[in-house]
Amino acid sequence: MIQRLRGQLVEKDMEGVVVDVGGVGYRASTSSNTLKALPPLGEECVLHTRMVVREDAMLLFGFAGKEERAAFDSLTGVSKVGPKLALSVLSAMTSQEVAEAVGRSDIVKLASVPGLGRKTAERLVLELRGKNLVAFDPGIVGGNGASPGPYIEAREALTALGYSIEEAEGALKEVPPQDTVQRYVREALRRMGGTRR
Repeated sequence: MIQRLRGQLVEKDMEGVVVDVGGVGYRASTSSNTLKALPPLGEECVLHTRMVVREDAMLLFGFAGKEERAAFDSLTGVSKVGPKLALSVLSAMTSQEVAEAVGRSDIVKLASVPGLGRKTAERLVLELRGKNLVAFDPGIVGGNGASPGPYIEAREALTALGYSIEEAEGALKEVPPQDTVQRYVREALRRMGGTRR
């Protein structure tokens, strides 16, 4: 199986890349996070790869780092999660963010990935909880030392006020550990200026 490619990046589009290795062009599907991490066309790059063999096709998936490939392997190990859906997850979140969402049973965050849905998000949490997707420390599931319950409740309160999940999480990461949801929300609102942009 092909584990790694090193060569010239000759094509790059929304679905993947072509890497020229010794005169042979290898097409690999990639996440949008990997696309952003790769150099411009014409430059040398390294892709950590995973080959998926089916009855009707041999597919190659490429990743900028080993961590993302490991997360892809974990995701595709979940029933009813194929390579394309796993790439969709890794395009919406980094491998660390996936690990954090699984670690804190954050169904809402996972279900926000296009094509994933709530039932599959629940299955991801159930099957991946406790597995090492990446170097994940359960003590940082809130992004700031928070336990998962208050963090998720505070984020949900902020999204109910009209903030996006990304805005809410960005503000909550700046908040030092608090003992109540209300204090998290108050501190996050203070950091965001208290008004909806």
